[in-house]
Amino acid sequence: MGRYSPTNIRRPQPRIERPHPVWRGIGCILLIVVPIISFGLAELTVQSDWTQQYIPYQLLGYSVMPAVLWKVGLLNPILAFIQGLPNLYGVLVFFFFYLVIIGAFVSVGNAFLYQTLGPPRYGPQDAPPPKIKPKPYKR
Repeated sequence: MGRYSPTNIRRPQPRIERPHPVWRGIGCILLIVVPIISFGLAELTVQSDWTQQYIPYQLLGYSVMPAVLWKVGLLNPILAFIQGLPNLYGVLVFFFFYLVIIGAFVSVGNAFLYQTLGPPRYGPQDAPPPKIKPKPYKR
């Protein structure tokens, strides 16, 4: 160390690039809100009167568990709860259907917003894309 040089030089802390909090909010929507909405829509769909005639009867009613699972003592309360849910198979089918549809719309909307409002495609250290015009193909 030199005589006149400070021993503790404060170097600037590198800034950590993090996404904007809005994008984390969209992730919250995808993880929490979309499944809740999907489950609610599935319940409403299965319970409505006009869809009862179009849903196969195998998806309606109470579910039945195999006898082998009832022999495991720890599973009995869980199996009893599952068997007590009416129209479980129909609700699950519509739940996954709505989950895929609503998730796809939210994902496409997120991609559109990120493309229009997000950071630029090329940073300051990136080389510009080449401006080469290909020659037309001749035989």
